[in-house]
Parts: sequence; C-alpha cells; structure tokens
Amino acid sequence: MRLKAVFEGGSRFTVACRSHNITIDQPKDNGGEDLGMTPPEIMASSLASCIGFYVARYCDQAKIDATGLAVSCDWKVADKPKHISSFEVEVHLPNLPEKRRKAIEKVAASCLVHATLSQQPEVSITLS
Repeated sequence: MRLKAVFEGGSRFTVACRSHNITIDQPKDNGGEDLGMTPPEIMASSLASCIGFYVARYCDQAKIDATGLAVSCDWKVADKPKHISSFEVEVHLPNLPEKRRKAIEKVAASCLVHATLSQQPEVSITLS
C-alpha cells in the first residue's frame, strides 16, 4: 500500500491513496486554516474506524444488529519526546447481547490498526 502527502502551503497537505484524497491541516491557533483534521486526529480516526469495521463485520457474521454502532476515541499526549502516550476507545453497541461481550472485545482488539500500534512497527525515513 502506498499513499502520498503533498504540501499545499501553510500547514495543509493533500493525501492521496488509490482514488481518494483527504485534506490534513492544523487549527487556526496552530498556524493552519482548520480545513481538515490534524495528523494525530487522523491517527485516532484510523484506530476508531478500524475497530468499528471489525466489530461491524463480526456483528454481520454473528447476526447481531449493529444499528447505532459508534466508536469514540480520545488520546493523551506526553512529552520528552512529545508523543501520543495512550488511546481510550469506547465501542457503543446498543444491541450487544451480553453473551457476546467477550467475543466483541476480542474482535475489537484484533483490528489491524490496534495490532500495529500494539507491536510498535519499525519506521524508516529516507530523504530523496
């Protein structure tokens, strides 16, 4: 998989992947125009939507009504070096049968983004 982030000026980037584009920016109080989410917001949204996708897929296979499924995500930032130190994810599933709670927790924790964050991937940066 490959995507490309192109600088558009100010604090704004357009990110393209496959046939899709998103705008990433900073809030006005951080030098941006607030035309899109920030990179940490995109990261948290990736985690929340990945968990949501896995839960929705499980619900479909297990014939559980996923109406009202929503995933909220909050995060904390720590210093030295500045980084996201924790994510708090809440899965809201109004029609969750109690007997399926453990299975859904396991499915949520197995999403690709959660698994990746749990294993601290190697990141290589090169300049071209």
